[in-house]
Amino acid sequence: MRAKKILVALLLIFLMSACHVFLGPDPDSSPRGIFNRIWNDFNETYALFDVKGIDWNEMYKKYSPQITPGMGSYDLFIVCSQMLNELDDYHVALASPFGVSYILNYPDLDFLDLVYSEREMFSLRVVRGGYLDSGVKYAGDGRMLYGTIKPEKTRHPVGYIYIEDFLSSGIGLDPVSDWAKEIDGIIHTMEDTDWLILDIRNNGGGLGSNMDYIAGRFASVRKDYIKSSTKNGPGRNDFSPPLTWSVQPAGTRYIKQVVLLTNRETASAAEWFAMALRTQSHVTIVGQPTNGAFSSRVVRPLVNGWEYTVSVQKVTDIEGNPLEGKGVIPDHTVENSWEELSGYLDSQLEFAVGMFQG
Repeated sequence: MRAKKILVALLLIFLMSACHVFLGPDPDSSPRGIFNRIWNDFNETYALFDVKGIDWNEMYKKYSPQITPGMGSYDLFIVCSQMLNELDDYHVALASPFGVSYILNYPDLDFLDLVYSEREMFSLRVVRGGYLDSGVKYAGDGRMLYGTIKPEKTRHPVGYIYIEDFLSSGIGLDPVSDWAKEIDGIIHTMEDTDWLILDIRNNGGGLGSNMDYIAGRFASVRKDYIKSSTKNGPGRNDFSPPLTWSVQPAGTRYIKQVVLLTNRETASAAEWFAMALRTQSHVTIVGQPTNGAFSSRVVRPLVNGWEYTVSVQKVTDIEGNPLEGKGVIPDHTVENSWEELSGYLDSQLEFAVGMFQG
């Protein structure tokens, strides 16, 4: 019995030491360890250094000297955030109990202020109160608002659909969320309209399968619209072969004239949506260029409980021209202002309403 106890004890000692053999040493939670983990991971997995024109080694030289052994977590967060903000990438963020890194680009704003900042130049309240007829409805878990333009604004029946985002909702095996499937019923209510205004201003993106499902409802022909390559190794040129993406007609479709409204807060999957629909001859884009954030991103945890996101794709148009940082350029560029919005005038929507009056 004693021999068995000794054997068990020796086995436990071996297993405890083996954790370091098989799992590696404990992660370095020091300020230097956290900083190096972030810098190294971006060095090997970030896809857009050349597109952004960023020398990541220079960023190390710039910010590494600011890391000291005794610095507090808040100061460490500031330094790491400033380094990541050099990338000027919508899909790159460091999240901690102190906030989110990109807020540092707007030092006079907290997170809630940012939601209502002057960067947006858009108000759904103005759309509802100033332009939509009675009978406005919400659908898709509140993500979609739809109705018709007031008769005093137009000589023709004009439909309006606002899509807030393409995010997932619920858990299931179907890659398309139930809310997105409600677009078919909405389009059915637009049968008697002469044309449609499709509004994705301030749509921050979401799930590609939801975007693809809805885009197919506004497509008349199958068209290739984007190519993407994903980082697959630590080298600067380690990328998968380009994958071509297509929009395909599907479901209950609206293929009369469509005016697609965009602005700088139209980002990510919403920009893919805009790229898909710009291939269709019956779609005209009005507003401001989109954000220019096309890459997919991955979420990484840190040993201290923080998280950060990394862009891991290069996305181009069909001709191979980079889209990151440029966005989708509208066919007609129209600006909004807060002065006009405060008077219930939405110049972008006003332009769209007047396009096909004839």
